[in-house]
Amino acid sequence: MKYAVPFRRAGSLWLLSGIALMGLLMNTGCSESNSVTDLEPQLPADSTIIIKDEAYGDDPEQRMDIYLPAGRTTAATRSIVFIHGGAWTGGDKDEFSGIIDSLMRQGAAYACFSINYRLADIGKNQYPAAAEDVQRALQYIQQQQQRFQVSPAIALLGTSAGAHLAALQAYKHNEGGNIKAVACLYGVYDLAALFTQTTPAIQLILTNFMGGIPLQEPEAYQEASPVNYVTTQGAPAFVMYGTQDSIAPVEQPQQFLQKLEAEGVVHTSVSYESGHGIPPAFAADAWSRTFAFIDAHLGAE
Repeated sequence: MKYAVPFRRAGSLWLLSGIALMGLLMNTGCSESNSVTDLEPQLPADSTIIIKDEAYGDDPEQRMDIYLPAGRTTAATRSIVFIHGGAWTGGDKDEFSGIIDSLMRQGAAYACFSINYRLADIGKNQYPAAAEDVQRALQYIQQQQQRFQVSPAIALLGTSAGAHLAALQAYKHNEGGNIKAVACLYGVYDLAALFTQTTPAIQLILTNFMGGIPLQEPEAYQEASPVNYVTTQGAPAFVMYGTQDSIAPVEQPQQFLQKLEAEGVVHTSVSYESGHGIPPAFAADAWSRTFAFIDAHLGAE
């Protein structure tokens, strides 16, 4: 299946566009809720269900948007979990609303979950808060499997900081093997190395996120780097990057790809002559490749 999901980008955040693709949630037979209190314990599998801002934790930022296709079963319906970017300090799950709406209207059989997580601020929500939230969100989805009527099999898709968090989850916390694929778009994978490769502005962001520089927090930088957790059992990876990216320098994906290759992990890479973000001229190609990889390794029934 080809997915026509163009987007645009503003500043350091990723913003979706394609107005023709974004008639948000206008399908007939589609129900929407901002709360789970008015829903049955098991959601009707014969209807498309959309739930906004469902809590997976007590913090106001621990929320997810849920998009469930009609015809779901616990045996066949796989899920994609979307993790937004924003330098670990900004961004929102709405980044993917247009993408997900387009997938649903094109008949993709996936359940989609777009998550928020605690954002780092000065002295607040520093690592590992965001990583813990991703893990907690996935645990919540697994706990609610019967209610959602989805299978345990998932793929993770993250952009920028979200790509870092997706890779970290896929390679550090996939003991059950439920993560079948991970798509990392313009991410970073070795945070200690990143500190020496990037600009002073990004160094400040990284210091804020990690609670110090690598010399001050060497163990944390080690623990927060997905490249350190790649093994031969790792989930298949799709890695997209820009050859002129100063925020996530090209050395980052190249090192990560070398590690995947050395460990024999199935992987695909796509690069564009761009900075931090997919060039609009290549958006259709980029998203088509991304979801083709997920289709191949996650499998939509």
